[in-house]
Amino acid sequence: MPSKLDPHIAAIEAWLAEQPQLTALAIVGRLREKYPEEFGKRQHSIVQRLLRALRRRAAERLVAQGPLDDAAVPAPFSGVVDGSGYVRPGPPTAPLVEQAGKAIWRDRLIDIGSSSAMAPSR
Repeated sequence: MPSKLDPHIAAIEAWLAEQPQLTALAIVGRLREKYPEEFGKRQHSIVQRLLRALRRRAAERLVAQGPLDDAAVPAPFSGVVDGSGYVRPGPPTAPLVEQAGKAIWRDRLIDIGSSSAMAPSR
């Protein structure tokens, strides 16, 4: 079934070649400026579908071209890299209940040494 956009696909593709980030709303706006009797906000969804299909085809063409040249591929790091970037000591591994008990005991030890032994200091 022919689409209302079929006669305008070449123009839309040219707009996308110049500005790949164009949205469906922007394209509908441009079409409405040129053809106010044919296009309005109601055509937004068909332009979205067309845009999705055009971008999918462009992505498939890029993937089919294969990998980029060697200059575009970053060189791997030498040596072992775990990727975490964490340099401080590892997190405690004791069960949470045991960790909580240690924290309470540590607070009480601090309180005993302070002037007010009744309330935990924070």
